[in-house]
Amino acid sequence: MDLLLWAVRALHVFSVATWLGGFVFQYAIIQPIARSEGGEALHAAGMMSKRFLGFMWASLWTMAATGLLMMVLSPRFIWFRYIDTWSILLGLKQIVFLLMVLCSVGYGRMIRYLQSPASNGGFDERAELYRLRVIRYRKMSIALGVVGLLLAAGLRLAV
Repeated sequence: MDLLLWAVRALHVFSVATWLGGFVFQYAIIQPIARSEGGEALHAAGMMSKRFLGFMWASLWTMAATGLLMMVLSPRFIWFRYIDTWSILLGLKQIVFLLMVLCSVGYGRMIRYLQSPASNGGFDERAELYRLRVIRYRKMSIALGVVGLLLAAGLRLAV
């Protein structure tokens, strides 16, 4: 049982690193370069963002599955009872995860629109508004990911 729990935790951490690392990379590296270079760099950044969508969803589903397994396998877990620090932190982490999913849905919709023929290759009148929304979703996703990591650390430390 310990080996299974170790493998589930490792997979959970890997999926969090992929999800959060992808957003940080796009926000800190790709976005500034695309903004300063314009034109072809914006197109390339859009293609990278579109490619990231598959990794983002795979990471979220893996996080959900491994998080549920870790939760159910924990002897501290009692369904919908928030009576101690550990269970309250777990509830907060679940809320943060749901917010991460909502941000990912919005992010995916914006990226798909920017890559669609309807947007004229991401250069129609709504494209700039959608690019700003993509940036906002990236910022929110990074913030939620950091909060989730802090809550996970709190779960490990809670007595």
